[in-house]
Amino acid sequence: MSRFYLICFLLVAAQTWGQKQLQKLIAHADQQVVALDYIEALKYYQQALELEPTSLDLQWKIAQTNAQFKDYKTAARFFLKVYEQDPDGQRYPTAQLQYALMLKQQAMYKEALAQFKEVKKVFSEDKTSTAYAKANQEVLACTWVLKQLKFLSAEENAALQAHPLNTIDAEFAHDFYNDTLIYSALKADSLAEDQEQVYSKNYKLNLYQFPATDSQNAGVLVGQKPQFEYGNFSISPDQTFGFCSECERSAAGLNCKIVRILPQQKAWIVDSTFKIDDSEGNYYSMPHIFELNKKLHLAYSAQHPTGRGGTDLYIALLDQKGKIMSTENLTGLNSIENEVSPWYDPLFQRLYFSSTWHAGFGGLDIFYSNLQADGSFGPPINLGMPYNSPANDLYFFCKGDTAYLSSNRLGSLYASHPTCCSDVFFTYLDRPQPKQTPTSTTAIQIVQLPIQLYFENDHPNPKSTAETTEFSYEETYVKYKSQYPLYLQKVQEGRDTSAARYQAQSLYTFFENEVDKGMNDLALFREQVWQALQSGQQVSIIVQGFASPLAKSDYNVHLTKRRIASIINYFEEVDGGKFSAYMQTTPSRLQFIEVPMGEFQAKKEVSDNYYDQRNSVYSKDASLERRIEIIELRTQTITPK
Repeated sequence: MSRFYLICFLLVAAQTWGQKQLQKLIAHADQQVVALDYIEALKYYQQALELEPTSLDLQWKIAQTNAQFKDYKTAARFFLKVYEQDPDGQRYPTAQLQYALMLKQQAMYKEALAQFKEVKKVFSEDKTSTAYAKANQEVLACTWVLKQLKFLSAEENAALQAHPLNTIDAEFAHDFYNDTLIYSALKADSLAEDQEQVYSKNYKLNLYQFPATDSQNAGVLVGQKPQFEYGNFSISPDQTFGFCSECERSAAGLNCKIVRILPQQKAWIVDSTFKIDDSEGNYYSMPHIFELNKKLHLAYSAQHPTGRGGTDLYIALLDQKGKIMSTENLTGLNSIENEVSPWYDPLFQRLYFSSTWHAGFGGLDIFYSNLQADGSFGPPINLGMPYNSPANDLYFFCKGDTAYLSSNRLGSLYASHPTCCSDVFFTYLDRPQPKQTPTSTTAIQIVQLPIQLYFENDHPNPKSTAETTEFSYEETYVKYKSQYPLYLQKVQEGRDTSAARYQAQSLYTFFENEVDKGMNDLALFREQVWQALQSGQQVSIIVQGFASPLAKSDYNVHLTKRRIASIINYFEEVDGGKFSAYMQTTPSRLQFIEVPMGEFQAKKEVSDNYYDQRNSVYSKDASLERRIEIIELRTQTITPK
């Protein structure tokens, strides 16, 4: 009996020791996550998982840490494990959503889209929930990305060049001081000789310069406080002062404020008497100083209870010493998530920034917003590839004819996994002086309306009663154009030589003077629409659809709706999708008013005989009826709020 009690005692003692050891491992790993030492954290989480391999909580922590470490593949695997063990979301309701986000950051857009649609359905009972809003936004984003990928050019597929300053650490470029690039880097105190194993548990962000002034590259700031980290450098146009971020790390995250820095010989000194923050300890960071209308401004990112959510973009009017005179929240650009790293381009009058919310290719995408004639910034437009990737892309800015950005995309240097750490990338741009913006009195040549756009028989999506299509008008036009020889052949069949020649010539003239002209007119028309949008106006395009009388009237109504949808798709996709941003605003800045007519307007003399296809399908008369018309362009001036 005493042996039995001894065994029980030993089992209980071992179990108690195991639980204490488990808690110790998890507590240490949690601390390393706060310190940004994800390698150390994952090592200890894995040891804890070996002690308790079925722990859902541990698998969730490992998934989250890998996501923070930007190991999207491993994070996806663990989020999927959590979701499969907790399919009803009783403990981790957003596991499937996080799994979908990790798929997206691996460029698995079709797979991610399917998951986002499921998540949207799960949370559809509460459309006010953050999970529903995110899933709905990502459905739109993945759909948009898949459309963009259909039209990628060789230039958009070209890889950016890696900057020589890059190491296996994380680097973020910010600004130039004369010919010196100022950047921040997240470095550990010491590394192994092979630069693969981090000895220090302490990672800190600091500002550096390239080329370095010495072999140690000790940093560009003096007067730093040891408890703080420094990044996000921006210099005033006259170079008399600058701003950077001063941050302190805690379990709740980074607490940052913007501090003024002053030039001192070959370094910059922190001016401890001047800062931009508030007494409540909110996040203020990523300063960018610029001139607009001969006045000094500061764009920055801040997290504040009065904001829309996450970090918002703000623009402040400054005096000549950098003191804030007034501040404006850029509500038209901000979302319920994060908008960061603003940079204003005075050459093209655009504000660039990155966002996790607006429709994009990855986690953080780079967007721009045009300064409009009324002084407001237009809706965010995705900068597209190759500037954006499935990873995180931010800190876009230009110096001369070179564009810089920071990204953890494939091709970055790494020691642990391919997307762990951001590097600085660059590419050369053609940046000519832009044409002078037309004034309100400048006459703009208007494309004569209506614009007639023609379609191949029963296209797009033949033999369908659907009212939408995935094809754009440009795609249907290219397909129709490839069928010209077939139409010219078919229209001549069964006719004598003279009649055949007449029909062929008539049809050929129609293709050249009507179908091709319509496509050319559409290209000119979209420039007119773009100018109206840039002047701050709300634009409505009135579109009317027609069809030949070969099918029943109700079928033709569906067909004309698909054809109208193709022109909407055209505006969503053309020019890198820049019009889609104006179509997604609330209220919509660019909207389409549809007037589907089916065959009701078709000429009575046009053949509707299925067995006489040379006349009902291939003839010029039948071809003339298969069209949509842009019949009106309406504009309305919007009063800035």
